Amino acid sequence: MVDIKKFGPTMMEYDLVKYEFDFSFRFPKDYKEFLKKINGGVPTPHHFDFQNGEKKGLVIEIFLGIEIEKDHNVFYILKGIQPFFKDGWIPIALTKDGGILFLGVEDEYYGKIYFWEKGENPVGPSEGKNFFFVANNFDDFLNSIYDA
Repeated sequence: MVDIKKFGPTMMEYDLVKYEFDFSFRFPKDYKEFLKKINGGVPTPHHFDFQNGEKKGLVIEIFLGIEIEKDHNVFYILKGIQPFFKDGWIPIALTKDGGILFLGVEDEYYGKIYFWEKGENPVGPSEGKNFFFVANNFDDFLNSIYDA
């Protein structure tokens, strides 16, 4: 079980619906519940693996939130990476190695969690090169986090 030291204000359903309307997407239900209860924070434990086992022991530094300081804000981070990403993805967490965990909010990737490994020269997501599948949904991801 992951314990998250939260730092964001409690989000209400109508706040989240406004963001969905403004940004033209729907939050998956499990992630929306997370935002209502936790809204960003530091997890303990904080390790995760790629589902295919290719990488293990990556470390979540922080879960992003909404209506919080810009460096930890979903939409502030989203604006910064938009030149590299097509629509349909929102950042949900930052990792210690500079990577970003993303949640699909459209089409066939809806609800799925992916990891973007930026590297020296940031390029857009290319699955299998710098964009890796992590979990089928947010709840599965939370349940897969472990202590090293």
